[in-house]
Amino acid sequence: MPIRIYKLLLIIVILSIFSISAYAGSDWKITLKVTGGGIYDYCIAGVKDGATDGRDNAWDIPSPPGSPYDTYIYIYFPHPEWSSVFDRFRQDIKTPDLPKEWIFEVSSNISGELTIQWPDLKNAIPDKDAILVDMDGGGGEIDMHTSSSFVFVNSGTQRSFLVRISQVISAPNPPKGLKAKTSKNKVLLYWERNSEPDLAGYNVYRSTTAGSGYQRINYSLISKPKYTDKQSVKGETYYYVVTAVNISGGESGYSNEVELIVAKGK
Repeated sequence: MPIRIYKLLLIIVILSIFSISAYAGSDWKITLKVTGGGIYDYCIAGVKDGATDGRDNAWDIPSPPGSPYDTYIYIYFPHPEWSSVFDRFRQDIKTPDLPKEWIFEVSSNISGELTIQWPDLKNAIPDKDAILVDMDGGGGEIDMHTSSSFVFVNSGTQRSFLVRISQVISAPNPPKGLKAKTSKNKVLLYWERNSEPDLAGYNVYRSTTAGSGYQRINYSLISKPKYTDKQSVKGETYYYVVTAVNISGGESGYSNEVELIVAKGK
């Protein structure tokens, strides 16, 4: 009991000292909230200039040591590797460079469904990819921008989740007007030039099955909206699509598909 009281008093001191800097100074932060049985708990993930991916006394806040009620929900970031007095944290602030991952755990004695929500995510990071991974539930992934919550049945055991935040890479529009013709047993492809100012080039994909099985056939990016396939086989039917790539590495979806039978001529 004295150890538990000591931890509680230490947490109160930490919160009173660092509450302003921990919240107001973050570059961004998101709340992960778990509800069930009329009660809830929460933890906060975020990034800040000057933070590290290890323990930061100014921004990484320990979780409360326990609940005074018979029913409980705990959600926290486990960090036994930090070798601290505390190994569970309510707030975990990391460096701003992305991608970043946070593992959190949910523990509860409530029978039935629990719901994880992220109420401020759309406002905090509208321009970033956010994925929730149910690590102990088969590894399923949830897009946190298209879904506002995740419901699971509590089994009475601790359950682990992962949040992955990454920078969105914009992609060009798919090329338009792809056409193909044969010339001396070669396939000539040409299409409309993309208008994006950050365009880096194009990729050409080929398949022997309509609508699937495409394999890239150019070794490096193509700078002009045309390509000659010199590796085609006489009498074979091919299906071609083209993509556009920008200087950030974002690649568009496929263009229209063209079908072409390579002539069996001399």
